[in-house]
Amino acid sequence: MSGESERRLQQFYASHVFLSGDKDQTVQEAFSTVETLVDSIVKWAYQSSTGLYPQSPISVGSYREGLHLQPEDGSTNFDFLIPVRFNPKLALVSGELAKQPSHLEQRLPTYMFHDEGVPLHRWGTKILVDLEAVEEAHVKVYCHNQKAWLEDDNIDLDELDEYQESLKHHNLDPVQTLTNFHRYVEIALDPAYSHPLQNDPVFQQRLRPPKVPTIVPWMRQNAQLEVLNPASPAIQLYLLAGLEAVSVKLVPAIQGAIKLSNQWLREDLTHLSDWWGGDLTNEKRSFLRKVAVLQEVGPELVAKGGFWRLSFSHPETELLKDVDADGGQRRAALRLLKLVNNTRWKPEYGKLLSSYHLKTLLLWCCEIYYQKAHWETLLSSVQNLLKVLIHTLAKSNLPHYFLRPVNLFGKRYNSNPAVYGPLALQALRYEAEAMLADAVGYLLLDGQPGVRGVSEDAEKMAALQEFKDKHREDLKKLKKMEEEHMYEEVEVGEG
Repeated sequence: MSGESERRLQQFYASHVFLSGDKDQTVQEAFSTVETLVDSIVKWAYQSSTGLYPQSPISVGSYREGLHLQPEDGSTNFDFLIPVRFNPKLALVSGELAKQPSHLEQRLPTYMFHDEGVPLHRWGTKILVDLEAVEEAHVKVYCHNQKAWLEDDNIDLDELDEYQESLKHHNLDPVQTLTNFHRYVEIALDPAYSHPLQNDPVFQQRLRPPKVPTIVPWMRQNAQLEVLNPASPAIQLYLLAGLEAVSVKLVPAIQGAIKLSNQWLREDLTHLSDWWGGDLTNEKRSFLRKVAVLQEVGPELVAKGGFWRLSFSHPETELLKDVDADGGQRRAALRLLKLVNNTRWKPEYGKLLSSYHLKTLLLWCCEIYYQKAHWETLLSSVQNLLKVLIHTLAKSNLPHYFLRPVNLFGKRYNSNPAVYGPLALQALRYEAEAMLADAVGYLLLDGQPGVRGVSEDAEKMAALQEFKDKHREDLKKLKKMEEEHMYEEVEVGEG
């Protein structure tokens, strides 16, 4: 029976989840086109910002990690980090804060230096600057806006706080960084511009103006830039490449500036034993592997919601790079679960689960089920993911893979959060339990005969239907709040 289930599951995967052949070639060609366009946009942004984006874009996200879907009629998504120039070394000194974030600075200093790095603190994923800590560390300020000071007759230079003044004039502000980059992309895609500085008098007087790559007219005509969303760290645009409608996200990011102290690694790098009560044989080895990857690659900082926030795109890519080196079915299982989320759960309940939730689930699963035998079939691999998903839903806690104590299920709905928060997790739990009982039957609910298991599958499906009938009106309200973004993400530890 299990052999037949595996065969049917593989058949479903090949026809619905990840098409190879022509589809694979189409996606690769679309990526090549998008990569060329994004590289040109970054070179334009380099000139627009007078050198703020000196490096090439870096492909990250589902496509780079091999976790993307390739259904017949699905759109393609590509994500890129856009490295931002940033001089000083920053040190993440601890994971917890004694003060509320409102008392601290959200902007990052660009002209403060110290041998051990400028001390930073973390609040959830937010990175904040405590000027008192900077002063205690005897950080040097190498640049001041002297002209601005001298123009103000009311300023007593002897009483100025040099750190505050330096931060005021020499910083990277997360909101301004996103706003400016959106404008740079807009200029690059505007046919009216042959160069981002063409209206600059200084540029016009140069004998040899700096060159920018030509962006071919059809790319400009077929690229649509979305309105800036301050809640997102990405600049979103769409490109019609051939017959493919391609979604492109550009994320300005500060790379290589964060130095992780041993204290941070001890306090903030989440241990499996913090939330999983099962076999922990592999915990020490997996923990040390995480530490090694973080020390080698390090996290980046992205601008989101008015703060610079820790992001782990590079470490996650490194950890997933050889995830199926033993011939396992981990990627295929994650892709299949993503398809179920996109086609079944999201249309019915709203976006309760994101791609990042599911990727984090896979990372934890690789620690919990670390033996090759656990991942030899697509069926067993999907079951592993579902078991851990059900565990996290029952605990109302999906821990961030790198940050303690950030809970990725920490969402507070604007209306009745005590009701709708648990309801959302309950709905997903009932769905996951029904799928775990009979994955093939669950996937083929459209009328095709599945491979029926023991009576447990019928019981789980009946329990799911009973839950949906009982909470029908509340589930409609939940979906409405999801669609209208009537919620806030709450990170454990923020009060």
